[in-house]
Amino acid sequence: MKNSAATSRSTSTELVYRLPSTAFTRSGIAFHPTEDVWHWVDGPFVVHVDFTRLSLPADFPRDSLKHTLVVFAKRSSASHLSNMFQAFGHFLSLRNGATPLTGITTTEVSNYSARLEGHEVWRLGALNVLLQKWSALGLRGVEPECTQYLRERRKPGNEKGRAVRTRDPVSGPFSEAEYTALYRAVDATYGEGESKLWVSILTRLLFACGGRISQYASLKVMDFIASEGKFVLRLPQVKNREVNSRVQFKEFDLSPQTGRLVQQYIVGLNPPGLAADAPLFPEDVVMTVGPQTARRPDGDLFSGHCTNDTLSRLFISALVPIAPPTERLGFGPIPVAPKRFRYTFGTRMAEEGASKAVIADRLGHVDLQNVEVYFEASPKMVENIDEAMDALLAPLAWAFKGRLIENEEQSTHKDAPGSRIIDFRVSKAPVGSCGGKGLGCGFNKPIACYTCFKFEPWLDAPHEKVLRRLQAERERWASDERLAAINDDAIRAVREVLAECEFVREQRKSGACS
Repeated sequence: MKNSAATSRSTSTELVYRLPSTAFTRSGIAFHPTEDVWHWVDGPFVVHVDFTRLSLPADFPRDSLKHTLVVFAKRSSASHLSNMFQAFGHFLSLRNGATPLTGITTTEVSNYSARLEGHEVWRLGALNVLLQKWSALGLRGVEPECTQYLRERRKPGNEKGRAVRTRDPVSGPFSEAEYTALYRAVDATYGEGESKLWVSILTRLLFACGGRISQYASLKVMDFIASEGKFVLRLPQVKNREVNSRVQFKEFDLSPQTGRLVQQYIVGLNPPGLAADAPLFPEDVVMTVGPQTARRPDGDLFSGHCTNDTLSRLFISALVPIAPPTERLGFGPIPVAPKRFRYTFGTRMAEEGASKAVIADRLGHVDLQNVEVYFEASPKMVENIDEAMDALLAPLAWAFKGRLIENEEQSTHKDAPGSRIIDFRVSKAPVGSCGGKGLGCGFNKPIACYTCFKFEPWLDAPHEKVLRRLQAERERWASDERLAAINDDAIRAVREVLAECEFVREQRKSGACS
């Protein structure tokens, strides 16, 4: 009888702690905790938890770890679950493997803490979150003294904002000159057919809204609104406690040029009539080769969407070959990553005088602590960096990229509709021709034309009048340097056209050319 009772108690305990065959995430996705690989796509995020990669002895309570992670899967975001699993994996990676791990002790955690590099001390805090939950569930594997030790020990958090605070040239915000050069390079390569329209669209939206890449991966066609000449983007908020990222939105006004480009892009996705709930950056457009297997079940809210990792990786790979040089890295190419656009958005808002509350709201932060770094760098230091870089980068990227011609007789598309470019605000006489006949162009003519590689300015056109108008507009906005500088590229390009015209005239006077 005694043995029978003991067996009964043992069986009862095992039933209490037995892993469920099926569990559901916070967003309602079913998974199987008993399996050694958990894999699913949750909105823009991919979850891949592979227990086979953990070097654990047979007697380690692996199911206790799974039980704990099931709780995070049910109650937390997909990214938080992944972070908890990675925290445990990193803990194992720094262990001395001479002694098999049978449980998490104070000594094990203390040794792990001692092995962390200075920039990694925040990892102890991440491990603490996992182990405290593990212990609170009453599961085997973590000794009580260990969690007490962690509660009493100071656990430095991840140093937030260092890249922004120091204006790091690799991972921090772009300087003003880098911002302009990158914008120009993306537009030019799209115009020349060397990059896809979605790359140009995403670049503009990253600069315009400062969102996380997962927010753009969540976008649908219906999130772009065009009404009475105004354009608005409703950006999904991924960092919230809702069941998915498409519950809360923030609206951002887009410039007319960007708005028209987005309209053109949407038409190109599926001209016969694109469904409003179709993804704005679909897998079959962004990916060179689509996914080999279906990532999502039928009827999934994010069917056809790229994951954030895929969108980020392919966006970076598209920009790396065309990234212009930066003086801050010895004239090497500008390092590109989606976070840098977000940092640039926050930095520019701070420099333009926006309050901390406004910046926090625009960036989707729930408090003000994460926006402090945008105000910590000296504005004068930033100004000096930008001025130095403007002078150094100017010779590396001429604003005028077209070709000067005598008149319409030499144009690529003589007499073709849409090929003549006229600025009626200064003259009825054309300033040049468009090598693309103006087809599908959503840019502001003729301002954008002077910086376009398709532009064919005429030798004796009224370029001086265009320049005077642009200079007058610049003076009108003299009190706001940001607005005043909007057309600086065009002003530089018009001056270069005038210089080329003068050069040709001088050559003719001297008899060097006919």
